[in-house]
Amino acid sequence: MDAAPAILLRDDAALRVFDTGQGGLPVVFQHGLGGDAAQVAQNFPDGPSYRRMTVECRAQGGSSAGSGRPFSMAMFADDVLAAADAAGLDRFVAGGISMGAAIALQLAARHPDRIAGLVLVRPAWAFEE
Repeated sequence: MDAAPAILLRDDAALRVFDTGQGGLPVVFQHGLGGDAAQVAQNFPDGPSYRRMTVECRAQGGSSAGSGRPFSMAMFADDVLAAADAAGLDRFVAGGISMGAAIALQLAARHPDRIAGLVLVRPAWAFEE
C-alpha cells in the first residue's frame, strides 16, 4: 500500500481514500470496525491487474469524524458511494471485512444497479428470528 491516499470531503469530514491498481472490474473493499486501509491490504493485497478502492470510514484510520451523527452503516455506505462516484466507478464489486461486509450489504440493498457482486469476509452482525 505505497500510494498516498486522496482526501474526500463529505460534510465536514475528511475521508482518506486509497485507490490502487487498474484494469478489470473494480472492487471497493472496506475495513472492519477500528480498522483502516492497512487491514484491507493485509487481506486483499494490491495487484497491478485489478483496481481496489478503500475508504477509511469516519473516525477510523486517518479519516476525521466530522460532526454528522449518529454514525450508521447507511452513512458509511453513502460515503463509500460518494468516493466511487468521485472515482468514476459506475459499477463495482462491493466487499469488506466485518463492519466492511455490513457496508457492502448496505450498498447492494440500496444500489443494486451499481453492485456487480459481493465479497463478505467475517460478517459481524446478528439476526433475530
